[in-house]
Amino acid sequence: MPDRRGRRALPSSPHGHRRFLIGVAVALLACLVVGEVVDQVVNSSSGVGRRTDKTWVAAVAAIVDESNTLAPTLNAIRAHATDPASFDRVTLEFALAELEQGAVADADTYRQLGMAAPSPRADALATGVLELRREGAENLARGIELAISSRAGGSPLRAATRFLSTAGSRFGAADTGYRQLVASVHGDAGARYLPSSVWVLTPGLWSASAAGAWASELRSATSLAFAPALSIVAVALEPPPLNITGLPTTTTTTSTTTTTSTTLPPTTTTSLGSAGSSTTTTTKPTATTTTLPGVTTTVQVPPAGSVSVVAATARLEVVVVVKNTGNTTARGASVTVALSPSKASHTGAVRVSVRRQLIALTPGSSEYLVMPRLAVSHATRYELTATAAMPDGVPAQRTFALFVSA
Repeated sequence: MPDRRGRRALPSSPHGHRRFLIGVAVALLACLVVGEVVDQVVNSSSGVGRRTDKTWVAAVAAIVDESNTLAPTLNAIRAHATDPASFDRVTLEFALAELEQGAVADADTYRQLGMAAPSPRADALATGVLELRREGAENLARGIELAISSRAGGSPLRAATRFLSTAGSRFGAADTGYRQLVASVHGDAGARYLPSSVWVLTPGLWSASAAGAWASELRSATSLAFAPALSIVAVALEPPPLNITGLPTTTTTTSTTTTTSTTLPPTTTTSLGSAGSSTTTTTKPTATTTTLPGVTTTVQVPPAGSVSVVAATARLEVVVVVKNTGNTTARGASVTVALSPSKASHTGAVRVSVRRQLIALTPGSSEYLVMPRLAVSHATRYELTATAAMPDGVPAQRTFALFVSA
């Protein structure tokens, strides 16, 4: 008798084989689909990465283009700083400030870019190039400042040579670093977008010996002679003077009609007035126009011999406007204002003074200083003296008379 259980252990029909083959096919298809998806994701990620790299390169290229605009200034300074037709002390200092500020701005712009570089090395090279140029500009400015300073002797020249030589090495290292940066950015992105950038055209001009010779030339250049100067161009008081006595007058003669008019002086003012602000005009044959001395509303210094009459006050505030009229940046300057009782005063009033530091003033620029208030102890006549002084310069001073009412 046949064993039925053994036959039942085998597939009873071909449908079982088909189901098995279908399952295998589905599994293989699933593997193919997953593989295709993975491949697409990888390809997509690579495309995003390439686009990101190109964006970074384009941003760096814009910064390098901006940096390249400073190279002509650097080379003009190195070639023509001692040529009077190209530079005097003022224009040289402006050129150095332009170079330094531009290099600092470029380094700051890259630092704040916020984009991922193609590689850590590319990021380090880009940072290094811009920082080296910033350091070079700072060293150059310091070296020239020492070379053309008013201090005599060999020590400043040796220091100037060191700074100038260091500046050249920084600029040269930046050029080398930039060539390495271009080489590190592989593919079309680097070749297509990054511009060339060379600051040092003649490396020999920046050697230690060449820097020493240049420092001596800078020191002896008459066009770069040190001539510091400050000027007090305006002074004002708070409370303002009620009037100013002793103003000079100027007389001129013209022809006019037969109309007569008279303008009387104002009784109040907002400042100390100006010299020659009053005029007298006489007309012929029968008409006369007369303008008596008046006080203007601008802050200016009254003329010698005049007296500014101030209302009774316990505190006097002085505003001083100082201008740099020299050919070098004024550093370390200060303004002092002193209120001293006149020699004829017997009220027991004492001298008081206040002092304020000035900012670093470039040639031609001015600063508006509101001085701390001065204590006024008695109603009497005073001398108010404003002094602006800087190291190695002749002080500028203005003195005028005040009368504080009771």
